[in-house]
Amino acid sequence: MRVVLLLIVIAVLGVVGWKKRDEIPFLRDAAREVQRHADKVEVPKNPFDTEPPPPVTSGGPKSKVPTGAPRRCVVNGSVLYTNEACPEGSTEHQVKGGTITVYKAPAAPAAAASSGIPNARELLGPKGPSLQQQAQDKIIDGL
Repeated sequence: MRVVLLLIVIAVLGVVGWKKRDEIPFLRDAAREVQRHADKVEVPKNPFDTEPPPPVTSGGPKSKVPTGAPRRCVVNGSVLYTNEACPEGSTEHQVKGGTITVYKAPAAPAAAASSGIPNARELLGPKGPSLQQQAQDKIIDGL
């Protein structure tokens, strides 16, 4: 019961303090100090907010990007990162920084049967030793 009464008293004091904040000297001074410092805070401007990065010539010998360096190509509104010349009809932009992770393209699948459609057993079958064989290998290695 005492805790409830204490919470009610704290709430009432908080409401009265909020309503009378301009009349209480230390609250009035604190509010002015906060307002004075809030006027001095400068929010940095995003350089990419107003205009996109400057375009560079698309591919070919005119490109200033060294061979093998990452390139940012804009093709019909979508972005493509490559280390080769940008495709025709795209706009090349400088890569200004950051990290680019490069994945190798998967190898083309081997020629399937005469129909050209892979068998479901080949697609869904196990790619390595079975789970039973793996468990047996772990047991043998532990001995």
